[in-house]
Amino acid sequence: MKKMIKKGITLAMAVAMALSMVACGGDNGANNGPAHDGIILKDLTQAKNVILLIGDGMGTDQIRAGELFKGEMLTMQKFPYRTTVQTRSASGLTDSAAAATALATGTRTNNGIVGRDTNQQDLQTIVDIAHSLGKRTGILATEELYGATPMGFSAHAYSRNDTADLMQSAAESSNVNLFASYIINSEYLDKFVLEGYTCLSDADLISDATEEKVIGSYSINANYDPMMVDGNCVAFDRLVLEALEYLSQDEDGFFLMAEGSHIDHGGHNNDICYMLEELIAFDNAIQVVLEWAKDRDDTVVIVTADHETGGLTLDRDATHELMVDVYDSYGRGNCYEWTSKNHTNADVNFYINGANIDFTQYYSGGYQRIKNTDVFEIMKSLLVGNNA
Repeated sequence: MKKMIKKGITLAMAVAMALSMVACGGDNGANNGPAHDGIILKDLTQAKNVILLIGDGMGTDQIRAGELFKGEMLTMQKFPYRTTVQTRSASGLTDSAAAATALATGTRTNNGIVGRDTNQQDLQTIVDIAHSLGKRTGILATEELYGATPMGFSAHAYSRNDTADLMQSAAESSNVNLFASYIINSEYLDKFVLEGYTCLSDADLISDATEEKVIGSYSINANYDPMMVDGNCVAFDRLVLEALEYLSQDEDGFFLMAEGSHIDHGGHNNDICYMLEELIAFDNAIQVVLEWAKDRDDTVVIVTADHETGGLTLDRDATHELMVDVYDSYGRGNCYEWTSKNHTNADVNFYINGANIDFTQYYSGGYQRIKNTDVFEIMKSLLVGNNA
């Protein structure tokens, strides 16, 4: 029965998407935009639940390409409040480890370092803060768990390349209740089991789990169409829904970080088709979150990126038809170009639904943007509220 209910939710969302086609509205980086019909709380000073969705490598033109390809605004673009984020690290142009550390801890560190400052001192994360408030915490990613972003929120290590140290650090932490990611090597999975985590072989088991610490290892489907996948293969939007149902069992609330990891891979490979599939799948997960939260008055949803990857540039005259042609022809077309195979220093977008944030308090130097470290500060203020 549970599978049929979830399938119905997903299919209903697909129908809603098809029926709500609108002209491509673009994203102008303003502080507010067209309101989604989901949660909008203008006077919230303390949130029971904070959900952070990170599109790895998702720059502004990646979002615009997704909008054009879909033929309508993406769910994230409909959030009522938005700004842009400066992504630099203490080293300058950021890598994913330093970017994740900045988002998770509010401290800029050198590239390659995970969960530590430039002096290799462990930093308190937003997960630690949520745990101290009695909340459940969850970390999801469509890549391997030892990826820089999930580790930035759950581990401390000298280098992002020290995989064994990263996984041991994450396993020993009692502050993450739920881990779920792409297939985890059995050697590393055993570390978590030894530390008291229950391994769930099927994603459908997550929502009904009663254990305090659980971990899931799955083949995550990359198809951008909303769908249910049986067995050990799971669609990202379904995994997110399972996590929400598990985490919300805690009466004190929860913090969830869910990463669409492979948007970044599309950028590194200059593969616009792969990037589009992963971006739309990520946006579908955002839609699932809003469907889950729309009748609640205690939840804040944040969407951002750790950095931009590939230097994607779309022609100003790019259209829905041109983007569909690009996808159908396996990337051939002259309405876009990649300028790099690496990260760039471009600002990324920040969207929030569920609270009215005055971004101007974070602006400095004449720029109307926040810093990546401010994302942590915003989440902390929402979780702690008047208890600060």
